[in-house]
Amino acid sequence: MHALWRFVFDNGHPVEVEIGPGTGTFLLGAAARVPHTNFFAIEHSHSRAARLTAALEARGLHNARVLAGDAACVVTTLLPAETIAAYHIYFPDPWWKRRHHRRRLFTPAFAAALQQTLVPGGRIHVATDVADVVTLALAALGTCPQLTRDDAMPPPRPDITVFERKGLARGATIHEATFVKRRRADTGRLHASSAAPITPAESPS
Repeated sequence: MHALWRFVFDNGHPVEVEIGPGTGTFLLGAAARVPHTNFFAIEHSHSRAARLTAALEARGLHNARVLAGDAACVVTTLLPAETIAAYHIYFPDPWWKRRHHRRRLFTPAFAAALQQTLVPGGRIHVATDVADVVTLALAALGTCPQLTRDDAMPPPRPDITVFERKGLARGATIHEATFVKRRRADTGRLHASSAAPITPAESPS
């Protein structure tokens, strides 16, 4: 366990990171279901981060923390190498306006930072209802030679988020994918291909 995470959580449990927890559907549920995993969420909105912190405290969930900040900056400059067991990136902001495209999350530099900070065997779980985000995610993650697509491992999302519900209401397709960082001895596997589509998720009943 890296000293940073032991300082933050005061234990040696594995750390998973959620980027953009929003209203906390995944974060609150996961922290309650998996008490021996630490969850570190990065939320761009300071007010949402404060509300989520208060919700965690009210529920007595001591294995989760929320940091208000820019996810790309935090992952790229602050998180220690090979210390993250999994990333959860669900329904990131698509930044529709052209002048805001520079704020979009998935870039080759961001994907490289995800790869660097994952432990060998670590996972990146992605879900979105926006076709442009699918394209960007695959293109960015496809530049990382240590990442491979794992179609047998869907993202662990038992609860429908607010953004997912809105997407389903307007008839959007929910796309999911999981990428895994190769273990050092696993030199024969191919890296993730940007030509492979993100798998459409089954619509909840």
